[in-house]
Amino acid sequence: MKRIGWIWVAGLILIGAGPAWPDAKKSDGDLRRITVRLQEYHFEPAEIRLKVGEEVELTLINDGTVMHEFITEALQTLTVDVENNGIITGTLGVTELEIPPKARAVLRFTPEKPGEFSIACHAKAPKDHYQEGMRGRLQIR
Repeated sequence: MKRIGWIWVAGLILIGAGPAWPDAKKSDGDLRRITVRLQEYHFEPAEIRLKVGEEVELTLINDGTVMHEFITEALQTLTVDVENNGIITGTLGVTELEIPPKARAVLRFTPEKPGEFSIACHAKAPKDHYQEGMRGRLQIR
């Protein structure tokens, strides 16, 4: 597998708020499913809490009308499966995903080390998303 610093997620281009988690679900054994919605100009939820060794399926959905990014250093050294349109691409390290409006990406990974990491969108159009408040935290305990 190769290391990818960023992945542009589009339906045909890629091979293929608070800390509470009302939609975090466990199924398929210990797989934890979390959905994060990217909107103008925030993440919902803005805080993601995970556990070391816990298998995670993180679904990122762009509910907005402009391109959004999901940027974090938390996944840069992990093996991550990225799924789009039913096609799974395995990679070592993901730091940035660009997700077009109405698109989604599914990430599957297992956190290996505890830490607190920022999540952000640094897209600039039509205005600076980060300065508008599109940021959050990913905590791994």
